[in-house]
Amino acid sequence: MKTKAILLLFLITSCMVSAQHGVSGYVDMTNQALLKQKVYVSQIVPNQKTNTYNDKIITSSIIAEDGFFSFDQNVFKPKDHIYKIQLYPLSSEEKDLISDTIKNFKLFILSKKDTIHFKKSETLFAEYTTSNLANREWQKLKRFQTTYEDLSDNFDTEEYLMKTKGYVKDSLQILLVKLIGIKKLDDKGLLTKDVKEHPEYYMDFLHELKSSDLDPATYAYLENKLLVITRQITNQRYEFSLWINIIAFVLIIALSMLLIALRKKIKKTSSIPLSKQEKAVKELIISGKSNKEIANELFISLSTVKTHITNIYSKLNIAGRQDLFLKK
Repeated sequence: MKTKAILLLFLITSCMVSAQHGVSGYVDMTNQALLKQKVYVSQIVPNQKTNTYNDKIITSSIIAEDGFFSFDQNVFKPKDHIYKIQLYPLSSEEKDLISDTIKNFKLFILSKKDTIHFKKSETLFAEYTTSNLANREWQKLKRFQTTYEDLSDNFDTEEYLMKTKGYVKDSLQILLVKLIGIKKLDDKGLLTKDVKEHPEYYMDFLHELKSSDLDPATYAYLENKLLVITRQITNQRYEFSLWINIIAFVLIIALSMLLIALRKKIKKTSSIPLSKQEKAVKELIISGKSNKEIANELFISLSTVKTHITNIYSKLNIAGRQDLFLKK
């Protein structure tokens, strides 16, 4: 009876301890002579100056003889965050060898309330199970991206952008994972183009991020990028509007000058012909006669001569006798 009670107590204690493990699992150290017998977990921290991410070690665990390791749930943030689990080389001399032959780390998303368990396999951290929905969706995104990531010379950036942005926008439900997908577009140099073509979508997405409980540092790079791009769009629109106004102003001036020239030409070509008496007055003026002499020669009054002269000037579009002499 005592033995059963002890066994029951052991099972309850084991379950309680297991329930507190946020991260646990096994690593096969049989062929890992270059690595430390220790597992490290780092928190991924965004670097706002370089738009990249740094990893900051937050805890470590010694690997047991059977390869088991574990980390308490209290180590992790209450909300979803990106972490990195990793084995480190024994010394700096082995670092280059490991980077070429062994993938000794894994990125994952976890919150304080979730768990992730890594199964023992020949490849470190290759197989695992997790209760975190964001991490599951992230793995789906990775599988989708792998389908369209052909890094050969035939890599079609347009197709990749179209397929990936469509998947990110329409299929992903978790904001943090959407943000990861958008960051991948940025890493491939495709984000700026899409933001310029669909600025409203990205501004709405940024508003959604700000309304969420995500750490602002997580999406600061996107906020800064959108700020730069929207400024570029505004400046381009301003420059375009300025050039349109300049062109419109030049066209208005040119049309105005053309209209004035046309009016002058029409006025000149459509002038009213002089009457017989006006022609006689005109010829006498050109011959040097005064108004009184013209009146006496044509047997008309002086006022009639003046009226004829006024009509002549108007019809010929001239200002005085001097213009009439030049026009003859």
